[in-house]
Amino acid sequence: MLYEFKLKVNKVNEKGDEKEVTEHYITDDELFGHVELKGNELYNGECDVFAISRSKIREIVNEKQEDEFFYKVTLVEIFVDENGKEKENKYYVLIAAKDMDDANRKAAEYMKQGLQDMKLDAIAKTKILDLI
Repeated sequence: MLYEFKLKVNKVNEKGDEKEVTEHYITDDELFGHVELKGNELYNGECDVFAISRSKIREIVNEKQEDEFFYKVTLVEIFVDENGKEKENKYYVLIAAKDMDDANRKAAEYMKQGLQDMKLDAIAKTKILDLI
């Protein structure tokens, strides 16, 4: 199960001033307690794990590289139910990309792999820094 969590960490900025910042991560784990442990391990306990939630993201499509960002892609799966009516099922995937155009291209490639008809509903850049 995917969980999103936020950490409060003290970091030194370019001017040399220490400032508390919030960092957002995603992880695949089974228990909230494990997620909290992973968060604390990132900074050897020198942080505050203050928010853990189950993610609505169904899948992480590709690995994030150094110069990429995570984009949340909303897809709509179109199918016909047992009564012959066309139905739509909305879900989310996470795609690592350099920019919006790259995310759009990778989303199109991902949609070609599906067995159902799909359409792209939205793409938004996230604040998620990394997959832990």
